Amino acid sequence: MRKITGLCLLAGATLLGACGDDGAGGTELFPPKPECMGTEITPYQGMQAQVISHLEIGSATDGFDLDKDGDPDNKLAAVASLAKSAIEDSFKTYSIVIPIEFFDLPAAAADTCVKFAIYLGAYVTDTDMDGKKAYVDNGDCNDHDGAIHPGATENESNLVDDDCDGKADENAQNQASGNATDADGDGFSPATGDCDDRVGMGEAIHPGAPEICGDGLDNDCDGVADRTEDAMGNATACSPYEPGKADIYLDKLSFVPGSTTQPIIEFKDGVITSEGGALTLNAGPSVFGVAIPVTDGITLDLKISGATIKADVVQEGTAIVLKNGHLGGVIDAKTADTIRGLTVEQIGLLPENSLLDATFANLLGPLLALPKAKPEITKKYTGCRTPDIDVDGDGLEAFCDLDPNDEIKVVDICIDGDGTEVKDVLDGAGKVLMQCSEAQKAGKNRFVDGISVELNFSTSAIKSIKPPR
Repeated sequence: MRKITGLCLLAGATLLGACGDDGAGGTELFPPKPECMGTEITPYQGMQAQVISHLEIGSATDGFDLDKDGDPDNKLAAVASLAKSAIEDSFKTYSIVIPIEFFDLPAAAADTCVKFAIYLGAYVTDTDMDGKKAYVDNGDCNDHDGAIHPGATENESNLVDDDCDGKADENAQNQASGNATDADGDGFSPATGDCDDRVGMGEAIHPGAPEICGDGLDNDCDGVADRTEDAMGNATACSPYEPGKADIYLDKLSFVPGSTTQPIIEFKDGVITSEGGALTLNAGPSVFGVAIPVTDGITLDLKISGATIKADVVQEGTAIVLKNGHLGGVIDAKTADTIRGLTVEQIGLLPENSLLDATFANLLGPLLALPKAKPEITKKYTGCRTPDIDVDGDGLEAFCDLDPNDEIKVVDICIDGDGTEVKDVLDGAGKVLMQCSEAQKAGKNRFVDGISVELNFSTSAIKSIKPPR
């Protein structure tokens, strides 16, 4: 099982998706804004294509005032330092690639109607299905031949780098080939570092050649296809964040199931205002959700309520990008209970448990300083805590472990803001048939309160957004 920081995935996925899942209760905290009058959202026909190039959980003071009490809300600020390195690593490996396409942004100027779609990008490739991906450090050096990949056995006479160490035909002791013949006529031989000296295949492949992004080949013989990096291991070519250079293909999960033209993630209410010469984009609030594939068949269905975006609109050359961006909202309880299969040792999250369990029945709740439940609840169920944002307006919900003193740290009873108690539904053998967080009321999710989060982000321009491969 892959060990991964779930908070990192939450951070990336918080910027994705759109759905309309309202709770049933009192006054709704985040009524969606109506669509403004402007150009319709049509994928691949927009403008100002860009990608999120920096992302981090913000500080407590960065949060939006989600509950309208006059104070910023960002409970996840308590784990910002814990998640920082994991988020950075996800960007370095392109595990999180989030393109944005605008449809009402012809110029960097005040605008009363700005629409945009946010997608899930699929940047790294494994075209030859050999289990090794191009674009990433220590990745595949030929994404068209399944016999060529890191760990393959080097053939000492086929004029190509089989094991992706940047050399062709080295021997079992890793000594460079003595073949000084330049078979493909590109000025280099295996003895002088040519990693593909095959006639008709390797003429544009040799040390010092420019890396051709997207061709699946190691053009410059550094051992990786579609990547060039500096001495520190940072990508200097073929990074999706290199301004104006990358084509980013979309993941099919960017779209409503069964469609390739209807994005899940749409902001249709953006406004750009000008104040003191600075341009600011405001969009939302709305309700969002997206399915994120992780690993080993695990897909996380992540949602955020009340998502609001605020960012500076900046002209960089001929491109318009977003800087000093902020996105705030709420990760609701039901969403947290669907996040399973991950290992995050720092918060006691095991594959068999959910993020809701780690938050309300283990270490994360105290770490986030989540409120304790009402005395009448904690007297009955020791250790119960609540989220910090009452989304449906009927009082904060509480999530409890019926036996907090045993070794099984799970939420198995949910208490609605109106006092209704819902326990996990079990079969005769004690297997959970329905989590209490899945309960509904009047045909809508009953448990929609959640934990506040704010993310800082910025974008860089890309060359284009392309349909799924």
